[in-house]
Formats: sequence, structure tokens, C-alpha cells
Amino acid sequence: MIYLLYGEDGLSLEEALASLKANAGPEELQDINISTLDGAAVGFDEFAATCSTVPFLADKRVVIVRGLLSRFETRGFGATRSQARTQQSESVLGAWDGMKEYLPTVPDTTDLIFVDGRVSARNPLMGHIKPHATVQTFPMPSVRDLPGWIRGLAEKLGVSIEPRAIATLAETIGADTRVLDSELRKLALYSSGETITQGHVNELVSYAREASIFAAVDAVLEGRAGAALRMIQQITSAGHPATYVITMIARQSRLLLLAKDLRAQRVPHQEMGSRLSLSGYPLTKTLEQEGRFTTERLKLIHRKLLEADIAIKTGAADEQMALDMLIVELSASYVASTQSLS
Repeated sequence: MIYLLYGEDGLSLEEALASLKANAGPEELQDINISTLDGAAVGFDEFAATCSTVPFLADKRVVIVRGLLSRFETRGFGATRSQARTQQSESVLGAWDGMKEYLPTVPDTTDLIFVDGRVSARNPLMGHIKPHATVQTFPMPSVRDLPGWIRGLAEKLGVSIEPRAIATLAETIGADTRVLDSELRKLALYSSGETITQGHVNELVSYAREASIFAAVDAVLEGRAGAALRMIQQITSAGHPATYVITMIARQSRLLLLAKDLRAQRVPHQEMGSRLSLSGYPLTKTLEQEGRFTTERLKLIHRKLLEADIAIKTGAADEQMALDMLIVELSASYVASTQSLS
């Protein structure tokens, strides 16, 4: 049998792969009867030879090829005519263009599994593999489906979880299923059979704690001095120094400037995360914030941060005083800028 498993939901994909690997005979012989090839480096001849190897003391052997389709992603070909696109695809595939003739000859004793992440519909190798394969796709759960997905995973782990805890996990982690699985396992262990609450999530999940600092940074950047001072008091009372808050404000203002520049360059939304080295909640918040600030406002914030840093290093103000002054000055400048626009 030939299988094609691809998509961004790596957790669900690996679960499906694990069940297929069970076909490789007795557990004690699976190391011998399972071969994994790196699609980014393997050659066609090595691939064909591995698929043709006879299983050892078992009815089946499993050959897993990871990342082969990604090797032939054709991001630059979308604007060409159909015929030209086909010709380019064949030249790009090289020796792998023989895949469509080879796949029908794969021995019945071999389960061949292609495993990949996100793959475009115009991938030149996709058309060679799909007609011969059982295809399973693993997209990330949508925003609407994510709460149900989290609830289902909790049930699979044998724990119950309250709706507010689900909402917090969905908002702060997003659709990163591997991280959700890891955090839910940690929460299940910590709750010892009790219902997972929002308090458990706030206490144990670093993403939720990060959301708290994001809310405080939001308030600072948006000039909401009263809310910013209250939230920062909670953060510093929990053991974080004032310099940590200043560093997070500086980091976020820098990310917002970078995001604004990427937007001006018309960089696709899906590529911004990799360019900014962000994912999940931090990426969502940064892209939401970017549109609410002008470049001039962000440059002003940067200057005020520099002044606060100089005040601390020269002894003109201690860390807490410098942070409080920063909040008040940014709030005043924000109010002044909004009044000038009205």
C-alpha cells in the first residue's frame, strides 16, 4: 500500500503514522522492517532500492519518506501557463519524474508512506503520487473548531476541562497542536483527575503567563496608564523585575516596527510568522497591534525606552521609577496625539 500523509497538524499526522507503522511485523522486528528516508537528501535509486527490500521474518515492511514533496515546492511557478508549468515541473523533478512509472511496481510487501508538512496543490510531485496513494490531510484546526479539538484531546487524556480554561488555551496557544498536547498532558498530571480550571492554566502554562505581560504591554503602548500600572504591579509582585517589563515593551515595539515594514513590503500573512520568529498567540497579537500604531508613534516609544534605559544606567532613576515615568510619558503623548487628530 502507498500512503500520502501531509498537513500542518503534526500531532494528528504522527498519530496516524504510528498506526501504520504497526504493520511492520512483531514489535521486536520493527527496527529492521522500518526504514525512514530523508526526502531532502535521498536519491531516486536509493529510494527505489529501499522500497524493493524484502521484509525480514514478517509479511510487511514500512518505508517512510519525510519531506520529499517539500523538496519540490514550486512557489515561483503559479503565474505561468498550464503547458509551461508542466514542462517546468518535469525539469525540476529530474530523476524523480520516474515516480509515476515506479509506484505501480512497489512490492505488495512494502507499505510506502510519504510524510510531509504543508504542500501546495501545484506541487509537481503531488500529481505523480496522488493517483496511487491513500491520501490523508491534516490541516490545523480552524479558530471555530479549536475549542472542540481541545475538549476532544482532554477527553482522550481522560480529564475534564472547564470552558474558560479551553478559551484561555485557544487564545494564548492557538492551533499549535503539539504545544496544546504537551500543555494538556502537563495540566492533566497536575490536576490529578480533577477538572482542569482556568486557574490551573494561568499557573502552569507559560503562554497564558505571556498573555498577561502582553496585556500589560498593550496598555502601556496604548497610553492606558491606570490599567498599565495595575497590571505591572501584579507582574512585579509575582517576582518579575521592572527591567523585565521594560525589556518586553522594547521587544514588542521592535516587533511592531518590523511587522509594519513587512506589511509595507506586502509580505504574505503566512510568511510573517517565520520572518518575525513568532507563532500562536504572540504572532496574532503582534499582527493585530501593528495596524493600530503609526510608525511615528512607534518611533516615539522607542525614544522613550532609550531615555528610560539611560536613566537607569546613569543612576538618574531606579528601575521602578524609570518604568513608572515611561508609562506616564507614553500615556501623555498618546492622549496628546489623539487630541491633535480630533
